[in-house]
Amino acid sequence: MGLVSKGGVTTLVESAKKEKVKAKSQKTPEVKFTASDTDFLLKLFMDSSFKGEQIDKAHSVLTKLVTLHRRNVSE
Repeated sequence: MGLVSKGGVTTLVESAKKEKVKAKSQKTPEVKFTASDTDFLLKLFMDSSFKGEQIDKAHSVLTKLVTLHRRNVSE
């Protein structure tokens, strides 16, 4: 199965490679969380429930979020 292009037939793999190169060349905007943002996320997090297999990941994310929030509050 192939995709038709001006130059003939392009395979799906070649097409995917071109898209990957294109995606790498585009810069993604830097995301900044304010103290208000992290406060909101912490409240949502604390109101959430987690299954047994999710506990380790939830703890890791919560630790990072608390660190970010403390940094934002101290600024």
